[in-house]
Amino acid sequence: MKREKSLTTFANTNVQDAGSSSTNLKRNLTLLNVVALLVSITGHVAVFMTPGLVVDMSGSVTSTVVFWLVGSFLVYSLALCYTELGTIFQNAGGPYLYITVIFGHFYGFLVVWGYIILISGPFIAFASQTAALYIAKAILDSSCNSYWHKILVTLIACWILLGLSFMNCYCLKVVVLLQNALTACKMFAIGIIIISGVYVLSTRSTENFSAPTEGSHVDPGRISMALTYVIFSNGGWQAVTTLTEEVKNPARTLPRGIHVTFTVISVLFLMTYLSYMVVLDKTVVMHSKAVALTFCEHVWAPLVPVMSILVALACVGALNTGIMGHSRMVFAAARKGDLPCMLSTLHPKYKTPVLAIWTVVLYGFVMMFSGGVQRLMQFIGLYSLILGLKVIVALLYLRYTKPDLHRPYKVPLLFPMLQAVVSIALLLLIIYQEPAWMLFGVLIYLLGIPVYLLGVSWRQKPKIVLLFTGHLTSFLQKLFQLVPS
Repeated sequence: MKREKSLTTFANTNVQDAGSSSTNLKRNLTLLNVVALLVSITGHVAVFMTPGLVVDMSGSVTSTVVFWLVGSFLVYSLALCYTELGTIFQNAGGPYLYITVIFGHFYGFLVVWGYIILISGPFIAFASQTAALYIAKAILDSSCNSYWHKILVTLIACWILLGLSFMNCYCLKVVVLLQNALTACKMFAIGIIIISGVYVLSTRSTENFSAPTEGSHVDPGRISMALTYVIFSNGGWQAVTTLTEEVKNPARTLPRGIHVTFTVISVLFLMTYLSYMVVLDKTVVMHSKAVALTFCEHVWAPLVPVMSILVALACVGALNTGIMGHSRMVFAAARKGDLPCMLSTLHPKYKTPVLAIWTVVLYGFVMMFSGGVQRLMQFIGLYSLILGLKVIVALLYLRYTKPDLHRPYKVPLLFPMLQAVVSIALLLLIIYQEPAWMLFGVLIYLLGIPVYLLGVSWRQKPKIVLLFTGHLTSFLQKLFQLVPS
């Protein structure tokens, strides 16, 4: 009886009904909205830009298909592991919330620290710049690479980022509808590529499919890297797990959203890869940094500006989902006391975490103008593996310590066990490839330890610090008309 009571208390303490309070986030995301968010941010725009990395490591059409299917299954199984914890802990925060509840605030803080520094800032800066670059490609001469071209790209990126930030703060219903349209643009671009590939395949012979196994690599290093590129080409969906508090009936919606999304994404992305191989020579696919535009140049040149705009809009959709998801993790950490409490405030009318949104966006601006985005983007793979491994350990630990806890969705035990082995192997592989630079990334992550000790654990701060933070919180609440959550 005592055991059962502790389990009930455990669940009820950490799984609150977000819709029961007027100062909590509002549940307004349906299954369609969740699928739109997931499809938009999963893989971002990697399918339009860098599939050559997978083809290069695979070596042939057959190997590419096999590695894509295996890698997609690994990502899908990891998403189901997140889903089990997401249906147990139905508040905002995603991985931060899971780790904090299960292992404590110290480990939870390291999650949100690494996520903000190594994922959120670099991703927001990279996505806004990429969207701006593709818009510029559609309206300017491709040979233009002048100083004014760079200024234009920067201005467009700033305009996109500021516009999405404002809309996320004060027009959330519009943002949800806009996201559906942006996801449709991504699907439309993929549809153009697939239909063109089918047409070319039916009208002329293709060299790559005459010998589909030619050039296949069997080297373990190349196979591992091919799987790594597939996994990272399907990344980004983790941001949606932080939005659980805004999902209607998450116990049913999250699992269904994951099943639908990965079925659609896996099939369409694979068909897109094959379409590239139908139209383009294998070496062209390997070396092109914007393979979708190269594809359109070979099929029909007037499609190039159309594809540029569609890819730009798809990138805006991924950026929008990122802003929504990343800000909710900051909001959740502030609500539990691991970040300044001012970041846990909400707008009373729109139920949006205004200060949390502007925090991640302002850091994105810092990364954009620092010039170090491309280098820090390499840390996303490193920290994504660390984060995934933490979530798997948390899931297995909870299975062992609280086997009777109510789980609305329960993933087969084989999946987390498989993910643990794969994550450790890929983590060791990445560190082996670039030990010095990856060690630097680990040091940035571990820098969160002294930050936690000084900023969170140290309760007896000087009076002047407490007065300053108190006045600043009061000023910002009045300025933006916010209330505590």
